[in-house]
Amino acid sequence: MYTSLAVKYRPQTFEEVCGQGVTITILKQAIAQHKFKNAYLFAGDSGCGKTTLARLFAKAINNGIGEPIEIDAASNNGVDNVRAIMEAANQRALVGEYKVFIIDECHAITTQGWQAFLKGIEEPPAYTIFMFCTTEPSKLPTTILNRVQRYNITKIPQDQVVARLNYICAQEGFSNYNLTCDLLGKVTNGCMRDAITYLEQCASYSTNMDIENAKQVISQLSYEPLFKITWAILGRDTGTILTEVDYLYKNGIDIKAFVENYLSFSLNLEKYAIFKDLSITNLPEYLATEDNPVVQHTIDLAPNNDWFNLLVDTLLTIKQEIRYDQNSYTTVAAFLVRLCRNF
Repeated sequence: MYTSLAVKYRPQTFEEVCGQGVTITILKQAIAQHKFKNAYLFAGDSGCGKTTLARLFAKAINNGIGEPIEIDAASNNGVDNVRAIMEAANQRALVGEYKVFIIDECHAITTQGWQAFLKGIEEPPAYTIFMFCTTEPSKLPTTILNRVQRYNITKIPQDQVVARLNYICAQEGFSNYNLTCDLLGKVTNGCMRDAITYLEQCASYSTNMDIENAKQVISQLSYEPLFKITWAILGRDTGTILTEVDYLYKNGIDIKAFVENYLSFSLNLEKYAIFKDLSITNLPEYLATEDNPVVQHTIDLAPNNDWFNLLVDTLLTIKQEIRYDQNSYTTVAAFLVRLCRNF
C-alpha cells in the first residue's frame, strides 16, 4: 500500500523535528529525570508538529514500549465519550509503565465533556498521562488550562521547511527541486504538513520538480496572478483585474485565501522595494531570475510609499468586508476595480 510522504517522513526522533527547540529541551529533561506531569497541552497552528511531539514524548516516557492511545476529540467530544476515556484511564497499562492518552483536536470537547475530564486531571491515577493537542487553546476552559503543563508549538522557520523538503526530494530521487522547495517553504507559512502535501502533488505530476512544472500543479500558490493584478492597478487596467479575479474564481481558488495571500504579498513587495533584498522577504527565489516589471516599478516608487499604503489599506478593508460575505468574489472584484480607478 502506498504511504504518503507526510507519513513516510514523519519524525521518528526528537532530533528529526524541525523547530521547537525549547520545548524539546524541556521534554528531554523530563525524560532524563523521569519526572512527568499528569496532563500536558500542545497548542499551535496546524501542521507544526503538535501530535508528532506528543507521540515522541509518549514513546520516550515508556522507553519505546507500547503505543499511546490516540483519540480524535472532533468525533469523540461528548460526556459519554469522556467517561469511557476516564474508565479506561483507571486501568493500568498492559505494557509500559504509563498509560498515555493523546487527545487530538481537544478544543472540540463539549463543556460537559470537559467537566467529566476535570476530576481525572485533578486526581489522576499515578500511571496515567493525558496529552491534549489543539489549534485553538482559547476554546479550552480556564479550569483545564490551569491544570495542564502547556507548550506553545511555534510555526516552523522557513529555512528549516525548505531544508526538509530538499532532503525528501533527495531521498526520493526527484530532480530540479531547489526552486520548487524554496517556493513551497515560503508560501506554506511554517506548516510542514502543507509543504510536504504540496510537494507530493508536484511529484505526482512529474518527478522533475522544475519550478514551471510545480506552478502548473499548484496554481493556487502561484505569484503570477498577484503580479498581474498589481501591474493592472499601477496601469489602471480594470479589464485585467476583472479577468484575473474571474480566473481565480472559476478555477476554484478560495477568494478569502487569495486576499490573505495578496496582503502578505503586498507587504513583502514593499520590503523588497525599500531594501532591495529578496532574502528578507517571503518572496520565492525564482522571482529574482525573472524580468518582472512590477518588481522594478516598485523599486522606482520606493521613495513614495503612498500607493503601497493605499493597496494595503484596501486589502485590509476587503478582508474585513468578506469575513461573512457569501459572495466574496463580487466584493473583491468591486474593491480592486475601485482601487484601480482611484489610484
